Amino acid sequence: MQAAQDLLLAALREAPRRYRLPPLPADPAAARAAGIEAALAFAIEAARLAAEAGRPAGDGVPGLFTWALGAFLREAMAPQGGDASFQALVLQAHDAAVGEYVRLSGGAAADRRSVRSLVDAIAHPGKTRALAPGAVRDRLATLHALVSADAWTALRDALEDALPSEDADLACALAPLRGHASLQRLVRRESLQGGATVQRYLALCERRGPCAGSRAAAAHGRSAARAGDDAERATIEAFRQLAALLPARAAGAYRVLRSLRPPPGFPGDRGKAKDEWDAAIASVAAEGAELLLLAEVKAAPAAASSDFSRLHRGLQRLAQADPARDYAFTSADDEVRLHGASLRRLQPPGRELPPHVIYCCTAAAETRPPLLSAASKAVLAAEPASLRYAQQLACGASPQQAQLLPVWDALTQAPRLRATLHQDATARLVRGAMLHPQDLVASLAALAHG
Repeated sequence: MQAAQDLLLAALREAPRRYRLPPLPADPAAARAAGIEAALAFAIEAARLAAEAGRPAGDGVPGLFTWALGAFLREAMAPQGGDASFQALVLQAHDAAVGEYVRLSGGAAADRRSVRSLVDAIAHPGKTRALAPGAVRDRLATLHALVSADAWTALRDALEDALPSEDADLACALAPLRGHASLQRLVRRESLQGGATVQRYLALCERRGPCAGSRAAAAHGRSAARAGDDAERATIEAFRQLAALLPARAAGAYRVLRSLRPPPGFPGDRGKAKDEWDAAIASVAAEGAELLLLAEVKAAPAAASSDFSRLHRGLQRLAQADPARDYAFTSADDEVRLHGASLRRLQPPGRELPPHVIYCCTAAAETRPPLLSAASKAVLAAEPASLRYAQQLACGASPQQAQLLPVWDALTQAPRLRATLHQDATARLVRGAMLHPQDLVASLAALAHG
């Protein structure tokens, strides 16, 4: 087993890393000259290094940060070519009607289900079919049709007319609906939706991409899922090639594992830890298996940073295994018993990854890898000082860069910005552990036949 492990580690060291990030600019002046994204990334990393060293950031770094963040916000707020998602967020933060509409929208699906359930209980066609033709049956059919059409204001008005004093049973059945909180919220949301600022907000939402639940969103989701499936299939095929190459230099039997999951009752708290591992190679024998290589598959290199913390916690949990025990892991094929000692070797050294834990990606290498992640941009833009700055821009004012200093101060102090503060270090770590699976195959082949 050790010979195979050493061979794989040597292949990993030799395999090219086509997804690495370019270096950051050398100093604040070079960062400003390199553009907004490079300047922000440089300033954030300078803040992290200074915080870890217990010293202030270098001269000019806070000013570089506020300049770059201000320029980024001005670009995002541009009427033509700006960021519709951010403009919608600014409108939501500073317009009371839009803010209320968004809050009500968050619970609208549950409110619709609640009102539909109440109406169906008395006005569902299956129930009213048994009623004699007449005014009561017609009123109930109208109520059901209004609910089906999401016509909440019309439903409220119809309920006012649908309480004939001569029909006490119907009046009693419909009375709870009149003032029901779910219906009141739906009516309020419907009234807000016609307002000018809400209509502008909705237009911005349409510009930023398909709405959740729409056909376009579903198609986008299917496309992303296919890309992920394709990357996993390519990685599994490459791992099978690796398993076939290993015996040439390290005698033994090797197995590729897909969708590896720890058994119920495995040590440690599952919590937010990764609990399913895309691909692995194990050395197998009658008494059990040793884990030699573990991989997380990504369809795009930029996707790795966002769930690094979850993966790191997952490795820490696996490393809590009892070294004297075997654990029956499930996989996409069947069960495999893994030695606890091999799981213990997955303990991450600090914030790093063990050398035999990698990311695999089959995407083409980027022409210009982003120095600042989309998630970090969104977090910085959503800071209260950023939103106030952007609102002033929207009103035609020219706010001062110093108004963004609270964002700089929060960067090293606020837990909500911790991932952003570490964004460069995390991206370089995961991309340094990321390779195209066929590059690893070629590297191992050269060693195995060399």
